[in-house]
Amino acid sequence: MIITISREAATNGGMIGRLVAERLHIPVYDRELVDEVARRLHVEPTILTHFDETVLNPVSSMLWEWRASINEQIYRRYLTHALHRIAAEGSAVVIGRGATFVLRCPDCLHVRIVAPIALRVAIYQTIYDVTAHDAERAIHKEDREKASFIRTVYNAAIAAPENYDLVLNLASTLPEAAADLIVFAAQQRAHTLVQPDPHTLLPAHITEMLRHRRPVRREIVERHIVPR
Repeated sequence: MIITISREAATNGGMIGRLVAERLHIPVYDRELVDEVARRLHVEPTILTHFDETVLNPVSSMLWEWRASINEQIYRRYLTHALHRIAAEGSAVVIGRGATFVLRCPDCLHVRIVAPIALRVAIYQTIYDVTAHDAERAIHKEDREKASFIRTVYNAAIAAPENYDLVLNLASTLPEAAADLIVFAAQQRAHTLVQPDPHTLLPAHITEMLRHRRPVRREIVERHIVPR
C-alpha cells in the first residue's frame, strides 16, 4: 500500500503523513525523498531544494545547472526512479513531490489535504513570526509553485478532486482525526483492491446501490450483474 499525500501550504500535511505512517508502521518519505535523490546524484541535499516542488525560470535553471552540474530534468528523472523504487519495495507514505501523478496503481491511496485560508494563515504564523498579510502572501506563493510544478511536469491540475481518492478539509477536522480517516481508507483499500477502471467499478457500484435500494435501470443490472 502506497499512500500519497498532496497538501495545500500550511495544512500540517507533513505531520498528518507522519502520523499515518506511525499508525500503520510503514516508512514515510518527505524530505527523506529529497535526501535519497541527492544521494543518487552525489550532491548535497540543499542543492536540490531549488528544484523541489518548484519550476525554475530558464535563467535560474541554467545557473543552477552550471553550479551543480544538474538541472530540473535530471532531478525529476531521479525523483521518478526513486518513487518507483519505493513503491516496489512495499508500503510507504509519500508526501508531495508529485507522487500522486507518478504512482498510479490499484493499491495506491491518493489523499489531498486542504483547509480554509484563515486556518492556514494561523498555522503559518504559529510556525513563523510574521504578520497575517505576509503569511497569506507566502502561502499563496507556495500554492502557486506547487500547482505550476504539477502542471509543468505532469500536465495535471493539483487541486482537481478527481485526481484523489480522498480529499480532507481541515475546517472541522483535527490532524489526529485526519490521520485516522486516512488509515481507515487505506485499510479499506487494502481489503478491496478495486481496480481504478470504470468498467470494473460499475458492477460493484450497482451491487451497493441495489443493497441500499437506490434506483437502477433493469437493463443495466442485467448487463453488469446477471450472469449470462
